[in-house]
Amino acid sequence: MFKLKKDVLIMCQYFYPEYVSSATLPTELAEDLVKKGLSVDVLCGYPKEYYHGDKVPLREELNGYTVRRVKYTEFNNKTKIGRIINFFSFFTAILSKTLSLLNYRSILVYSNPPILPLVPCLISKITKTKFIFVAFDVYPDNALILGAIKKGGIIERLMRYINTKVYQHATKIVALGSEMKSYMINTNIAPDCTNIEVIPNWYNDKKIGKTSKIHNKEFKELNERWPFVVLYSGNMGTAQDMDTILQCISNLKNRNDVFFLFTGHGNKADYVKQYFLTNNINNAKVYGFLLGEDYNDVLKIADVCLVSLAVGIEGVGVPSKTYGYLAAGKPVISIMSSETDIAKHLETFSAGGNVKQGDSTGLERLVLNYMENKEHTSAHGVNARMVFEKFYQREICTNMYYNLIKIIIS
Repeated sequence: MFKLKKDVLIMCQYFYPEYVSSATLPTELAEDLVKKGLSVDVLCGYPKEYYHGDKVPLREELNGYTVRRVKYTEFNNKTKIGRIINFFSFFTAILSKTLSLLNYRSILVYSNPPILPLVPCLISKITKTKFIFVAFDVYPDNALILGAIKKGGIIERLMRYINTKVYQHATKIVALGSEMKSYMINTNIAPDCTNIEVIPNWYNDKKIGKTSKIHNKEFKELNERWPFVVLYSGNMGTAQDMDTILQCISNLKNRNDVFFLFTGHGNKADYVKQYFLTNNINNAKVYGFLLGEDYNDVLKIADVCLVSLAVGIEGVGVPSKTYGYLAAGKPVISIMSSETDIAKHLETFSAGGNVKQGDSTGLERLVLNYMENKEHTSAHGVNARMVFEKFYQREICTNMYYNLIKIIIS
């Protein structure tokens, strides 16, 4: 009997119940596409790295769609060898499901891990299945810029080959920002500029607490002790410029009216902690990765929020934590090129400010300006929420995906 093909398969490594943004974004997208009437399935990795709860089934029905999970190796992702082995193990596990991929009119695949999009690319070459490639980042360019791989090495050459196939055969390519689209075009990564759609990531503002009550005792005490709190949350990794922030904090370390709160993880988290110890900085602290009520609490006590990118990363990655700041109505200070969508929105709508990497004096000036002018801070917070509602609401962004999928399968 003829089996009717479903509209879309979402293919990714991380998915519910994992808690990082690369899991929550495809989860929320699946939910919203189903609500809009599309038939959806998900093929993803088995949760481990960003999940510490009970075992989950390999196959599960969730909110109108089916999730199939594949198991793969669990080597240390912080080592290059471990990460590569895990990538290829996951790729092989997904590849074993090739025949089932023929049951979909379209496949939406994410760029993590970077070899994953090769699977729907191969499917699209032998069938009429359309595929959408969502570039969370541009690999191997980001790894080369950060010195994580060697130029001309086997990894770069392999990825260039894969990218040639993926970017050429993708029905549509999704870039997270205008600067990423420009980078793809200017570096000739994407041969057809009309094939690229800009759809930013988003933040689900339903996660934000509706009351001003602070539940965590320690964060409540911080709020009472410090007149002004600056928040940095998210990844503290190679792609982030932490030194500009640390130099700014060092300049302000003797003040008793400002506290710098860090939450998140990454390969620079320990470096940040050690910097505070070595330089006798007592008005700053690093917490782990905060979720739920705890994260809501730090958003509530924050007066201003920070987001940063390392030099050259603009165009190959976009810091999604910004959208949570904006949703909470907090002014944002970005440390990156002024040509990014984030920096432009902050400046255009007076929702924060931007400094270039290395300009710790400029960063200090912006922080002090907010500290000395609470009305200014409040007004920029209102504008920040307006920017969120205009560009980065969940409903706006997932609807852009819905329209894109409807066009390619119609």
